[in-house]
Amino acid sequence: MQSKHSTIPSLIRHKLCGTSGCNNRPPSPFRLMLLLFCGFAISLIYSGLGVIIIWYFDGQHEAQRFFAAYTTSFRSIISLGIILGTALVVCCSQHVIPETIEAAFQGRLTSDYFYYKHRFWSPKITAWFCGEMIVWSFAVFAYCEFPLFNLGQDLMLTAVCAEFALAAYVGRKLMYTGMMLHSLLPITIRRNLFRKRELDAINPYVHVASTLTIIWVYVHVTGYYAGPFKYSSWFGETIRLFLLLPAILAVPVLLIFNFYPRAVLRKLYSQSIDFEIKRLKRALRSAKLTAYEKKSYLIELDKMSRDELRYSLQLALSDLPIGITIVVMVLQTVLGK
Repeated sequence: MQSKHSTIPSLIRHKLCGTSGCNNRPPSPFRLMLLLFCGFAISLIYSGLGVIIIWYFDGQHEAQRFFAAYTTSFRSIISLGIILGTALVVCCSQHVIPETIEAAFQGRLTSDYFYYKHRFWSPKITAWFCGEMIVWSFAVFAYCEFPLFNLGQDLMLTAVCAEFALAAYVGRKLMYTGMMLHSLLPITIRRNLFRKRELDAINPYVHVASTLTIIWVYVHVTGYYAGPFKYSSWFGETIRLFLLLPAILAVPVLLIFNFYPRAVLRKLYSQSIDFEIKRLKRALRSAKLTAYEKKSYLIELDKMSRDELRYSLQLALSDLPIGITIVVMVLQTVLGK
């Protein structure tokens, strides 16, 4: 039974993403691309509204300064657009995780799974996570001080706080995805999940969300760390170090929860192969084959299945750029390229 905490998100997702929540298929790539572009469109609209408001209250010069800061000095138009688009993608595809798991395990899930599923959907926990990041980011960037007057500075603070809140939303979804998968490990596999790749729909969700988030981290940190803040508080430029927080948080979240789901899927699929081999052993007992032929068939099937599993879910070297990008990003920003 679907948690009551998923009712409101499901309604929002149905209106925004055109999904009914009744199947475990992720949104099409074209729809995800449109959602990402929607994030950039919202960021652009925000900048336009900001310019109009500042122009009306503070004049043309201040409006031009705000637009320059938002688009060029801090590149907020890009970083806010990326994380907005990422949050929309996550919101519209998050139903894939519990629906895929529940369709595969059908009533055999543990209490730990439902605990993490509750936290995955909970609006209160989402608000708590996002609220913490809003408070933290407001304090840091208020002390850094944007080089604008009151209204322009408020609009920049609103944008950066929104970025941190949306990043917290995406990060916690990835975290609880990993924890829901972790809760599946104690379950004894009683049918072949590997034959139809019943859990494969989870992988695209994790990859897309983690890849877009690391792009946001790079753009955000490079834009704000090198930005022309005033640093006129008594902290001086020492507070600049706290601008690296997104990179520091992204290292464990993105590396662990990008690799770990595939490790869990590999183990579950491996157990599925074991189950299938045992089933075939029983079926072959009555077959008119020699003992050698039966054993050769089972060995060949086992080898082919495990080779296919290894190639489809391997933790390949091609995944290393995610971690390397984070390290290079931190070094580049700290050492000034």
